[in-house]
Amino acid sequence: MDIFGQIVEKIIKEQEDIIGPIALEQAKKVDGLKVDWEKHVISVTGDKKAVLEKLVAQYEHLFGKASVEVCKDAVKRIIGEAPKDQIPQVLLG
Repeated sequence: MDIFGQIVEKIIKEQEDIIGPIALEQAKKVDGLKVDWEKHVISVTGDKKAVLEKLVAQYEHLFGKASVEVCKDAVKRIIGEAPKDQIPQVLLG
């Protein structure tokens, strides 16, 4: 799994710890994101930065700003491994 798949996986796992199976349901609604949770296969297609933004926005829409902080916290240890220009600002600050 590439770094973007790892970032998505960490975000989903953290959200799942808080909101349960709804986290996976919401991730599957994001265009450009394919998730096979049982096989631990996640692929991000198209504009990776836009897909990550949409994933964070999906959680924020339902659960507010606190969910954005959960996303940022989930990826803080691995975010540096991805090209900085492909990471949305919402995950950097």
